[in-house]
Amino acid sequence: MSSDELNSAVCGGLAPLFEWRGLKHPKHLDFQQFLESLCVSPLVPQEVLEVARKAHGLPYPPHWSEEVDAASGALYFFHDLREESSWQHPLTDTFREVLQQVCSCSEEKLRLDRLAARIEEVLTEIQARAAADLQQWIGPLGEASEQYFYNSVTGCSTWEDPCERWRYDIHVRYDLLVGFLVSQERSAAREAVPDMTHTLTSLASSMSSVQSILANSLTNPSAHCADPDDPEASGARWARPRHRRSCLPLPPKATGAAPRRALFSMPPHQQQYASQVRESTGKRPPPPPPPPPGPPSR
Repeated sequence: MSSDELNSAVCGGLAPLFEWRGLKHPKHLDFQQFLESLCVSPLVPQEVLEVARKAHGLPYPPHWSEEVDAASGALYFFHDLREESSWQHPLTDTFREVLQQVCSCSEEKLRLDRLAARIEEVLTEIQARAAADLQQWIGPLGEASEQYFYNSVTGCSTWEDPCERWRYDIHVRYDLLVGFLVSQERSAAREAVPDMTHTLTSLASSMSSVQSILANSLTNPSAHCADPDDPEASGARWARPRHRRSCLPLPPKATGAAPRRALFSMPPHQQQYASQVRESTGKRPPPPPPPPPGPPSR
């Protein structure tokens, strides 16, 4: 089953958990490099590869974008609110967990009803993990134009809404795991299996309260200060994030080791251009060559 069919199956039977707009999509992320970064062998079962392929095409989380270091050909990722860059895909840990769960279910060869129950357990557990993490956060603080959030355990503050970060994480897990369940149902369509419509509806119903669970887990500032709009005046010593500024996305520090530490790189024809730029010190860089004809090779 193609990724388009998988998407239509999930969206046709179950509405997306959340609606997202304005997210950046991968452009130069090579699938083979993506598998290597997740420590996934290309010899894993086909259903695991299908989930990995869908994960590869998912948009980046809010505020994340894909950037290319023209000097080295290395691909990295930039968070515009935190003004931080990373060699690691922002959803690496999430993808690894999901693929391990899919691989485990595939090896156990669970019946569809047992598989649905396992997925529901996994999604319930991640909701509880998110709620526990959000209880550490206080916010939003400050004026409406510069709201920030403070972690009462670590003492750190951020402009990024931790509730939004968890919403997207749960959305991704839901999309991949339920998509895997739907694909398993379709592959077993020739066998005498029970109708999964009720099971899928029940699974969606169990996730319907995730929005309110996350929102209610975030600690309200009024519980800690008399004036939530001006916490400093109330005597609360909460660190305010550094002032936001418009800066260019730059590769992670330690530039000398950057090419070796990079997990991803540009397509070959772009790497050739980057090499020419490095060799033409003090000269005007040559124009980039056109991409090779035909579809890009994977």
